[in-house]
Amino acid sequence: MKNYWLLGFILCLLAFNSINAESYLSVQSGFVITHSEVDVDVYDNNQPTYCDSVLYPDPNDAPTDGACASNKLQKSYAGVYSPEGGWFASLAYGRVVGSWRIEALYERNQFRSDEQLLPLATSGDRAILSKTDEWSQYALPNNSYDDQGTSILAVNVLRNFELASRQNWSGYIGAGLGIAFLDFKYSNEFLRKSVGEGYLDVPFPVEWPEAAKLNAAGSLSSLTTSVQERALTYSLIAGIDFDTGQEMTFGVRLSWRVIDDVEHDNALWRTIRSHRPVIADGRTPFESNFVFKSWSNLTVGFVATRHIGRSSR
Repeated sequence: MKNYWLLGFILCLLAFNSINAESYLSVQSGFVITHSEVDVDVYDNNQPTYCDSVLYPDPNDAPTDGACASNKLQKSYAGVYSPEGGWFASLAYGRVVGSWRIEALYERNQFRSDEQLLPLATSGDRAILSKTDEWSQYALPNNSYDDQGTSILAVNVLRNFELASRQNWSGYIGAGLGIAFLDFKYSNEFLRKSVGEGYLDVPFPVEWPEAAKLNAAGSLSSLTTSVQERALTYSLIAGIDFDTGQEMTFGVRLSWRVIDDVEHDNALWRTIRSHRPVIADGRTPFESNFVFKSWSNLTVGFVATRHIGRSSR
């Protein structure tokens, strides 16, 4: 379990800061201009297609030994997607102590959707490798995500410095620590070859009835799950401000933010081989556990800050 006590402690420091210290309110809005790929690991009980008893006219004919006997969760496949940029907005309250300032930040990010093919051939998993000849060439296995909105609560510590050659201009650098509350949809699809594409000619390690193969041909396995999880996040920050001389400053801020791994368990599939989402025994729900690996983004924000109780420069 992730530890959020440090963040809570720093937030408490804001409340006990000197009442006579300068404070400020700032608003920021801007764009995410780059975003790293997100690696996804999926764990489930993914038995070979020929094990699926629901495909057989007589379920008792389905094999129950060998690869069909495993009931352990294992890494089923690895996916990747590359979220495109989006927009963000934030509100911050801070205190200034000498050349240092500490601020509490609320930020909202919204990213655009993405869809990519799944690199199944490189997953290294035997259950998946045995299925690579099954997939339709008209709709290769793919994954996608959309509706990603992320809310962030963070504490930033910043160090101010003057820009000697620029009157009324100042700069700052710093770092932040916080919690990201993520909300997005993750989907994937696996479509098998139709009879016309040659599904009946696909090589399998065991012989199984043609009637069961006909039921598997052209079938779809798909999942859409709503991911609502939280994760630690940290950032590196740099910016410049212009002082208007009237308790207001305007500036530009760059933030490089990293979001920690996100785990999402017990996601129920919509359909497995075009039948109800159950594993090969025909009864147990087909569920997967997902690990979305740590990823990062870079933002450019335009900041307006109102200073309260500031001493004259």
